[in-house]
Amino acid sequence: MNKNLGQNEQELINQLRQTLDAAGSRYDILAHDITIVSADEGAQRGIGRLREMAPTFILKTEEGYLAAIISGETRLLYKKIKQQLGLKNVSLATPEQVEQVTGSPIGTVSLVNLKLTTIIDSRLLEMEYVYGGCGVARHTLQINVEDLVKVTQARVFEFTELKP
Repeated sequence: MNKNLGQNEQELINQLRQTLDAAGSRYDILAHDITIVSADEGAQRGIGRLREMAPTFILKTEEGYLAAIISGETRLLYKKIKQQLGLKNVSLATPEQVEQVTGSPIGTVSLVNLKLTTIIDSRLLEMEYVYGGCGVARHTLQINVEDLVKVTQARVFEFTELKP
């Protein structure tokens, strides 16, 4: 067990590893000395390029919650999500809702949330690997994009635009 992790955190990482190994995913879990809570911060710290940073947003809809994974250089287009999924109401979940639904605070939400419907922006398919949360502070999941789509059974479509 990693001496810097609590028992619950170690269990979360072990569960994630088991899920990814069972799916044959190509991945690594990177440890850091601080918690990285944004795509910009991850890129500034040299983890990868901003476009490879993949934040997971938890969205609240009339049908429940969604995990939306995008590139760090983009922003969500709610209209496209509504159109593609046939929804009327889509908004960001509150920090309290995010923690309730994922078990993780904002900034550490895992790329892999098997209990949630996941959507992945098609821009991410341009990359081989992306970097995002793994549900535990001070750790980042690096995962092959095709494997991320497979393990999350995500719907892939374009629902972002480049940040100005």
